[in-house]
Amino acid sequence: MSSNTALNNTANAATHNGTYTMPQIDVLSNITYARSLQAAAVRKGTIFVARAIARGAVWLVQPLLDWQRKNRTYSELMSLDDRMLEDIGLHRTQVRSIAFDSEVEAGIAANTNRSPKAA
Repeated sequence: MSSNTALNNTANAATHNGTYTMPQIDVLSNITYARSLQAAAVRKGTIFVARAIARGAVWLVQPLLDWQRKNRTYSELMSLDDRMLEDIGLHRTQVRSIAFDSEVEAGIAANTNRSPKAA
């Protein structure tokens, strides 16, 4: 007879006599299971924190990247001579608003080959 069967028979016999015996618990399996649950929770927490850090980094860096792009656009347009600016439909006085205003309509820079009129 195996030891598990003997334990079960002993437990059943003790229960029938009106006494209670503690059931056999596989402690190692429970510890292993608890550690696997803990590791899964740590992985989920780590992923959450990593995603939060990435979102924060984008939130902090994006304005700098936008400013750098606008500044580069301004510098490149200002490096053109007046004739080249006129060819793309711009006047030198419009370069700052084209480069830095995000609400500028795409039609302003259309190639109309017309000089802007004085106000």
